[in-house]
Amino acid sequence: MKPRTWFALLFATALLPAEGQTADTLKAANLRNVDIVAPRLRGKLRANALGQITLNLDFLNDMPKLFGNADPLRYAQSLPNVQTNGELDAGLHIEGCDNAHNEMSLNGVPVHNAAHLLGIFSVFNASHYAQMRFSPTAVSAGHANRLGGFVDLCSPDTIAHKLGGEGSIGLISSQATLRVPINGQMELTLSGRSAYINLLYHRLLNMNEMALKYGFYDANVTWTYRPDDNNMLRIDYYSGQDDGELNEKISVYKGKMKWANHLGALHWTRRMGRTTLQQTAYLSAYGNDFYTGFENTHLRLPSSITDWGYKAHLSFAPLSLHAAVVYHRLQLQSPEVSGDRQYINPAPQRQRTLETSLGADMALPLAEQLKLTGGLRATIYRSPDATFYGLDPLLHLVWQSPVGAFLVSGAIKRQYLFRTGFSSLNLPSEFWLSSSAVHRPQRAINLSANYRTALFKGAFQLTAGVYHKWLYHQQEYVSTPFEVIFNPSDNVSKHLVEGQGRNYGAHVMLEKRSGYLTGWVSYAWGRAQRHYPGTALLGEYPASHERVHELNAVAAYQLSPRWRLAATLVWASGTPFTAPENFYILDGNLVSQFGPHNGARLSTYVRLDLSANYLLYSRNGREHGLNLSVYNANMRRNDLFWRIRIDGDGYSYRPLSFMPQQMPFLPSISYFFKF
Repeated sequence: MKPRTWFALLFATALLPAEGQTADTLKAANLRNVDIVAPRLRGKLRANALGQITLNLDFLNDMPKLFGNADPLRYAQSLPNVQTNGELDAGLHIEGCDNAHNEMSLNGVPVHNAAHLLGIFSVFNASHYAQMRFSPTAVSAGHANRLGGFVDLCSPDTIAHKLGGEGSIGLISSQATLRVPINGQMELTLSGRSAYINLLYHRLLNMNEMALKYGFYDANVTWTYRPDDNNMLRIDYYSGQDDGELNEKISVYKGKMKWANHLGALHWTRRMGRTTLQQTAYLSAYGNDFYTGFENTHLRLPSSITDWGYKAHLSFAPLSLHAAVVYHRLQLQSPEVSGDRQYINPAPQRQRTLETSLGADMALPLAEQLKLTGGLRATIYRSPDATFYGLDPLLHLVWQSPVGAFLVSGAIKRQYLFRTGFSSLNLPSEFWLSSSAVHRPQRAINLSANYRTALFKGAFQLTAGVYHKWLYHQQEYVSTPFEVIFNPSDNVSKHLVEGQGRNYGAHVMLEKRSGYLTGWVSYAWGRAQRHYPGTALLGEYPASHERVHELNAVAAYQLSPRWRLAATLVWASGTPFTAPENFYILDGNLVSQFGPHNGARLSTYVRLDLSANYLLYSRNGREHGLNLSVYNANMRRNDLFWRIRIDGDGYSYRPLSFMPQQMPFLPSISYFFKF
């Protein structure tokens, strides 16, 4: 049995008609009195012509605050081209891609593992940032070499004029942000967050015979300096660490994990008329230390990745130029086995690589309402035993028709870093490795078409789209931790197989953008197929994160000046897994004979979350109140995975749920404030 118990449009403008008459004279003008009537727009999502969505993070104040925290990545998962995760899947799967295919960043600086608490919290402390930018695929040659989507949290560009802050104190986690202006040209922003879930729920976090202990912290510091209107200097620092422990009482299985992200960056933005130059130098590091023990055998799998990088963007419409240089230092997952018998542990494997890219974008109007945007990114990637060259083109054709906006896009993308591991749940036990003479760079061909239109004078927004991605040189980890324990090796390639994949699907979303009730409903159908010829994984099979059907609903309702209600609902097909077909006893041990790879599926995933904010006081930009939230209010015990349970002389095979039997929902209350 694998120990898989370890644990992500709109136009905002509306034309307001006005009537006016002027007398036929240069000396006098008279205007009629007019009444302008239009729906009050409260829409949460904004999209540009290329489909990149910008979410002002103030909208999280009206959204369900699960465990007192409204996480931006959780609401990204409710968008139609992003798949919902189960409780233990920490990844963000966009248009069928793996989590490692995404570009995740803070102010443009990459973050190699963006999840806290196995996906329930992300490393993105929303109160520290002003906006989240999201795109299901690269819209510019300036994006990093990734096959999938793009998520970036951005700090505000303005300087606060007075001391301000916000925060929340809850039963599971607390967070606070303080903004300190300095002499009108500088601002210091400090944020901190910590989770202490076991303090209250330690007795409830027992999944059958498994007990979970968990906690994390993160901290953000941003210093912004604007000496004049044309220059901005910013220094960013982020640090976060997680500690988790899982104990299985019957089998005496133990697991411990510790993982951490650290990054620092220096940004300089210079405006020279219509020209803007943005430069960033940064350091981003991620490391984890995974431990598992069974009876008298112990296994540690430490790994890490550190990036030193510089990038620049020069824009002078309609042309944009990009440059990036990144030095990667990777420590691959190196098994350290100890126990009753003697083990020979291989030496740690390290890789040092250099990634250099140049890119350009240009927008070309073809007609009054027709525009073509093209880009090209050239990359040289040097690994210890090979050098790779890549040219990645992209094209976007935008037509602003009388009945809505049409967007057709195509791109070829390459990715030179892989992330893999035995969990298949995007857990911190996974590790990064570089392209090499054995593992060629990943490549994807993307085609998509999207449509967007406003309805009922902008009160509603309708979007729809289709996509198809062809993936090449995909890697799949096929070994189990027990194979690593009893046959340790310094050759990572023996645990991997290479193949191809196809992602394709369609989606539609309707957003209500006006009135006291706002939100959106989205539906997506998609397939993520993988094929590894010449291996034991025969034929084409679904990826472990595939959800064929998915329905999401997000709603916020202003009940009164003091009460704000919100809810999210997700209904999604179960994800695939490999089920055993037969069990038998051999030398006193239970042996499983498995069926087709990912040939079975978990049951349908359904979850309703509710939240209510009550304002105790709100005046002159100051407010404080209470938040009440319920996670899994429908009390459905969704499957995490299936497992074998041994009871004396017998055994059973049944699903395991994250929600405890004693309380199939998790309530939380928190106090929030803002000044």
